[in-house]
Amino acid sequence: MKKPIALVAAMKEELDALLSVFPDHDARTHFNTQLFHAQFGEQDLVIAQSGVGKVNAACTLSLLLSDFDPGCVINTGCAGGLHAHQQILDLVVPEEVVYTDVDVTPLGFAYGQMMGCEPRFRTSPALLAKFQALVAESATPPTCHHGLLGSSDAFIYKPEQIALIRSRFNDEVQCVEMEGGAIAHTCTRFGVPFLILRALSDVPCKGDNALDFQNFLTRAAKNSAQLCLHLVMKLAQQETL
Repeated sequence: MKKPIALVAAMKEELDALLSVFPDHDARTHFNTQLFHAQFGEQDLVIAQSGVGKVNAACTLSLLLSDFDPGCVINTGCAGGLHAHQQILDLVVPEEVVYTDVDVTPLGFAYGQMMGCEPRFRTSPALLAKFQALVAESATPPTCHHGLLGSSDAFIYKPEQIALIRSRFNDEVQCVEMEGGAIAHTCTRFGVPFLILRALSDVPCKGDNALDFQNFLTRAAKNSAQLCLHLVMKLAQQETL
């Protein structure tokens, strides 16, 4: 791509995983925010740690989009699975993103829909197709779930939280996390293609997911970063999406 590709992760472990697969990088401070400029062949990359939560993610994305004009945004990292058939370290690459903690239903909006926005944010079909082609080419394709990603400012671990999300969204939500909604919202507002690539560090409906999250965070981050590397390889070979 002629424009830079922006890579965004929420936590240090996720950022470190990205930096390890793009070792040709240097750190910069931009408006009190640490960013990393990286080079992959002739492709420019800007890599950032957004911080956890929707406000942190929106702040970081707004800075990246306004000051670096990326051709696309790829968000990598971890998430919590929401279905019993899912396993830790499975991938979730959603087609749609929704807020699970937004309620403006008394004013006639769907649950999860913010005023002035569509009910759901759609990831880039072109980026999703590139990723699916990448998986299809793999000798041992990873287990990958698509569908709907749910985003909120809460770590989902209580049975009642899971039950509410399932009932409000007809059991469509594949995974839950804390930044994807803001990333999707910001990119949609400014017309920038985006893709969210998450590896499951825990499955809240099975076992002790807080402990699983701590145990599998680093491995899940590495898995998603590796796939991000291969996706960047493909994107670097074309001028535009």
